[in-house]
Amino acid sequence: MIAVESFKKFRIVDLGIIIVLSGIWFLLSLVVNLLDPQISYILNLLVLIFLMSFIVYLVRKAGSATLFFLISGLISYGVNDFGVTGFSKVLLFVLAGIIFELVFLIFKLEIKNVQVDVVLGSGISSASIPFLMGIMLSSGVVVNMGVAMLNLILLSFFVGVIGSVLSFLLWYKLKTSKMVLKFEYMQSF
Repeated sequence: MIAVESFKKFRIVDLGIIIVLSGIWFLLSLVVNLLDPQISYILNLLVLIFLMSFIVYLVRKAGSATLFFLISGLISYGVNDFGVTGFSKVLLFVLAGIIFELVFLIFKLEIKNVQVDVVLGSGISSASIPFLMGIMLSSGVVVNMGVAMLNLILLSFFVGVIGSVLSFLLWYKLKTSKMVLKFEYMQSF
């Protein structure tokens, strides 16, 4: 069942937070890209999903994850941190964001304060990144890599789940803070 209450207009403050966190991810990805490519991929994905999940918890509006991915893709247009650059990277990020939004809006699940829809959406969205990246590079890459591609997809899924759970833990600590309560109070207007 799709949660109708998730469809609200974005405010300037929401957009500002999304842009700031996208910029933070971009700056962190520049530093992380100096590391080994495998470690760089894992850390970039972990931070990307962590920040995206945090935005979803904070903003609570449909489209916030896709908007975060779009802005992150545009900011890091020329940075080769996920194997593709340029318009292909922006498209990759937007598709991953749409996949997250579909899972998030369809599976509205919560178990003991843990929003399973965010965790599951983050994992599936993360898993889609290497698959979509392989298709963008060459459709034969996905087929030819076989087990290696499957391993990368599974790794990305678990990195996404870990990033989302870490984000939830931070959110759980901060959700009653003065700053977050003030931000949520502003949303009611």
